[in-house]
Amino acid sequence: MKLRTAVVFGIGYLLGAKAGRDRYEQLRRTYRRATSNESVRKVIDQGKDIVDSSTTQVRGAAADQLRNAGEVIRNRTDDV
Repeated sequence: MKLRTAVVFGIGYLLGAKAGRDRYEQLRRTYRRATSNESVRKVIDQGKDIVDSSTTQVRGAAADQLRNAGEVIRNRTDDV
């Protein structure tokens, strides 16, 4: 029983690995083809710019909140 299970598992693994590799290669080719297109590249770059500007704003807001929280904590510890 154990040998049979191991053999079935091994065959399934090999077949799945082959299918998985083929699918991976297919996705990789599709990605490369899409990103080599100039209009797609332009949209990707615009998206990156939007994300970069948004993260800058979020970082600034988070820094302000942390600064305020630090001041509140200092004030409370000074009172104690």
